[in-house]
Amino acid sequence: MKKIIVFGGGQVGSSVAKILSDDGNDITLVDYDKDVLDDLKEKMDIKTVHGLASYPSIQKMADAENSDMIIAVTGSDEVNMAACHIAKTVYKVPKRIARLRANEYLRMEEGFDKSSFSINDVISPNILLTDYVKNILDHPGAFQAFNFASGLVKVIAATVLPDGPLSGKNLSEFKKHMPNVDVKVAAIYRDKKYIIPNGDTPILPEDDVFFIATEENMRFMSELKKSTEKPHNVIIAGGGRVGSALAKKLETIYDLKLIEKDQYTAKKVAETLSSTVVLNNDIADETLLKNENIEDVDYFCAVTNDDQMNILSAKLAKDMGAKKTIAIVNKSSYRNLVSKEIDIVVSPEDVTIGSLLASARSSDIVNVHQLGLGDAEVMEIIVHGDSKTSKLVDKKISEIDLPKKTIIGAIVRKEKVILANNDLVIKADDHIIIFVLEKKDIPKIEKMFQVSVGFF
Repeated sequence: MKKIIVFGGGQVGSSVAKILSDDGNDITLVDYDKDVLDDLKEKMDIKTVHGLASYPSIQKMADAENSDMIIAVTGSDEVNMAACHIAKTVYKVPKRIARLRANEYLRMEEGFDKSSFSINDVISPNILLTDYVKNILDHPGAFQAFNFASGLVKVIAATVLPDGPLSGKNLSEFKKHMPNVDVKVAAIYRDKKYIIPNGDTPILPEDDVFFIATEENMRFMSELKKSTEKPHNVIIAGGGRVGSALAKKLETIYDLKLIEKDQYTAKKVAETLSSTVVLNNDIADETLLKNENIEDVDYFCAVTNDDQMNILSAKLAKDMGAKKTIAIVNKSSYRNLVSKEIDIVVSPEDVTIGSLLASARSSDIVNVHQLGLGDAEVMEIIVHGDSKTSKLVDKKISEIDLPKKTIIGAIVRKEKVILANNDLVIKADDHIIIFVLEKKDIPKIEKMFQVSVGFF
């Protein structure tokens, strides 16, 4: 059990506090808004402190001097940085994690370094969201796409179309269709429940299927949809931090247009891009979308800071013929309402939380991603120790007492990817890609990877 202070009770801070508390940690949450704290105390069993995170006296009230970690996710980058600095210099907190939104703080220019503010790990929502959307575009047909082990392993989530080639067939038939493709179906989400499939499991229309494979084996996606065509034309709606960063990553790959309503922002973005066409206009202007041949657009990505504008423009683009629409939506109530009307709804909260959990949990955990809906996660964990100090080393997967709703998807050993089977033997330094389909099992998984004290 760790003693952790979370600074900031917003969507991300409260969610991280809840997850880490459920993991069995001692959590204190600090926020400047007393109403926020009163509301959180009714929902979860955590301690709360009212005050500004960067004040030494407030950190003292939160017992920072006896804490293992702080997570600074207030609405202010400057408060987050100051909170980390105070926690390190005054209270000697061993680990400090900060969320920083402004791109200026993410550029290592003029000697600026996160260590100057005593920050161990920086979490940047802009970078995370940009990479998240790019991964989806790179894998047509997917609604989630994650990289593990420095990109050697991919986890892809796709919805089975009613008229897809495998709809209504057993999973074993998928393997017969593509015998030379090394891919594993790790989980299926159906009727609001996750199931671990076997060869006799039918693949039904509207199933969300979670695959694990290497990049060279991604051609299996053709079995889930009619067309394997890569997208060519992409429109980004919004030229803010996420939109401009996404455009920089995509403009050498796609025919790209970016729409930004604010004239000054549009001008600044245009100056930083080379081949992207920047349009100074309203992203929900029907005439503009018609003039820009929206029916020929493969992906319309609404990435402004305004949930309602993202939803409106993405829905309009879809109604006017855009093949796929992506919208960033912060409010969970909005996400539930529009999930059927927009192809891919991206939650900044879920994307950010995964990165925070990877930093906050055991040092053996190097990657965490939230899967689709529900409480499922997929993690990358490094195995340490030897056969005497580890519960995993030199054991077959079939010999490991895994929770019922947990499955090992793959092992990366010295940059070689091995899709898991029951006879596979785990070795020291293996990177394990593991699917945990019920949150309550995460503490057990973390404990399973621990090395016996005194031996390592």
